[in-house]
Amino acid sequence: MKNFILAARPKTLLAGVLPPLVSYIYFQSVTNTHRIPWVILCISGALFIQLATNFFNDVIDFKKGADAKRVGPTRVSAAGLVDIKTVEFWAWCCVGAAAMIGIPIILRGGWPFIILGLISLYLTFGYTGGKVSLAYRGLGELFVFLFFGLFSVIGSYYIYAQNIDPRVVTLAAIYGLLATTFICINNLRDRETDAEVGKKTLATKMSASSYRLLTLVTIFLPYIFLVHFLSFKMLPIILLALIPGCVLASIAMKKSGADLNLGLKFSGIHMIVFSVLLSGVFLSEY
Repeated sequence: MKNFILAARPKTLLAGVLPPLVSYIYFQSVTNTHRIPWVILCISGALFIQLATNFFNDVIDFKKGADAKRVGPTRVSAAGLVDIKTVEFWAWCCVGAAAMIGIPIILRGGWPFIILGLISLYLTFGYTGGKVSLAYRGLGELFVFLFFGLFSVIGSYYIYAQNIDPRVVTLAAIYGLLATTFICINNLRDRETDAEVGKKTLATKMSASSYRLLTLVTIFLPYIFLVHFLSFKMLPIILLALIPGCVLASIAMKKSGADLNLGLKFSGIHMIVFSVLLSGVFLSEY
């Protein structure tokens, strides 16, 4: 169980759970309606897709040599803690669970969710493997923004409400950026070792200073987007999340290598504090 949890990368799982959860809290606040079974399905589906992605990533990066000089948290395949066939089995089990959860979601959401579901399931492997291999083409940030932002928030809201509130698009962009912070910190940390093994992440294609600035954008731009659907009297409440946000920004600008592992911790803290405060505002203002 210990190695399963290690391979699951629990610090990153917030990026899968919080977007559909906050989307539901917004839905509930504006409609005063409950959709508990659907929020459980949406969160579970996103969680299993992310778990599958993490497990496949653990195996594929090991096979490609990307973890030969590991500076991040331990990978079970590279460390020899778990046989790669076992990790692949975990990944396929999660893909199967996500597919089963997707059946009622497709029945409720219609044909667009067949397309979104198939893309999501394929990219659990295709994020680092296959001919697409987004993470090795500098497209990891775009994938995270789309999946954990647009797909997760807008898709889950449609399942709850059967319509799209224009402000949900802004909420989706906010969570896409917050989730992208995780991969920015990850890729910034691994920038030098990835370049050595030919893993062409966006961080290796940009200068370190430019990529650090991109990371700052993912941290602070969500606060600007909040103006779209929050009153000015409520904004100061959300700005309290800038406390961990500024700590995270300082880490991103000053640290490098293994020291950036602390940035992953604060990416999670920032996202949690931001989500708790935003959810409180939703419930009090709408």
